[in-house]
Amino acid sequence: LLCAAVPTGQFAEVAYSTVPVEFLLRNLTTLLEPNFPLEGYHALQDVTLVSAFKGTVGNLPGYLVYRPLLKQLVVATSGTSSVKLALHDLRALKHRHPSERGNVHSGFWDLYQGVKPAIFAAVRKGFAEYDVTEIVITGHSMGGSISYLLCLDLLSGDGGLLPSGVALKLAVFGSPRTGDASLVEYWRELVAAYQKSHGLDTFKEYSVKAYNDGVPALPPLQLGYRHFAKESLYLDRTRLYHIPASESEHSIFSVAPSTEASSPSVNFPRGGHNYYNGRDFERLCRRIWWLANAVPDDDGWEDRYRKRLSKNKP
Repeated sequence: LLCAAVPTGQFAEVAYSTVPVEFLLRNLTTLLEPNFPLEGYHALQDVTLVSAFKGTVGNLPGYLVYRPLLKQLVVATSGTSSVKLALHDLRALKHRHPSERGNVHSGFWDLYQGVKPAIFAAVRKGFAEYDVTEIVITGHSMGGSISYLLCLDLLSGDGGLLPSGVALKLAVFGSPRTGDASLVEYWRELVAAYQKSHGLDTFKEYSVKAYNDGVPALPPLQLGYRHFAKESLYLDRTRLYHIPASESEHSIFSVAPSTEASSPSVNFPRGGHNYYNGRDFERLCRRIWWLANAVPDDDGWEDRYRKRLSKNKP
């Protein structure tokens, strides 16, 4: 499971980049080098950018790439990366979902509606131009909520985007609650119906909560929100555990210490929200910031980045 989730998580993290993803992929060989921003992000190799987009609400960024070796489209949406987006996170009032099957977080819903046309256009382009057998939807934090709302539309047949026989994979990391119990029930009915029609392997869901991450506990249960995933996954440093369905709303668990000498002892003092998939996401953000300040559009940006790097800890 960890092997399946980790590569997808790389796409979710890169969605936060303030440097255009077009530049990142065009200069990937250099950016994968030690101490450069994408060090270790090997899942980005051999991908083709289909579309990069920003929503009309909060300028929510995201992108879609094609992975030819896997015949896979990947839709990645950023989580909260600005004050504008954070304000939408705080709008926890309920909005009636168009299905009339429940309610959705109004802030997340507005963000999704603002980016939905661009995502749909990108997905249509991807299916039209490439040989696709699977589409992957991924996001971290609020991006996970957007991913769920997108999957909800895909499973319901909205827009007729999914060709028959195409597998759908959802992988979210540190996602908050997005809808109420009625909407969650509708989600699970759609998943069951899709798997019944196309096969159990045509839909896979990975909803990962991490050690010391408080975001999956929001919005509070007292406000009526619930998690979509019936059986989530719990990441304790480098070990991934199944969370029983009976505990699906819980986010903090006690895990017996590993006796393996290789087991890390990092406690994530800043919280676990930025430490998914065995990587320090905060380091990526710092390095992307240094890259942005190196004026990547101008020649010689590599040397300017190295100079900035030498003045700071990687």
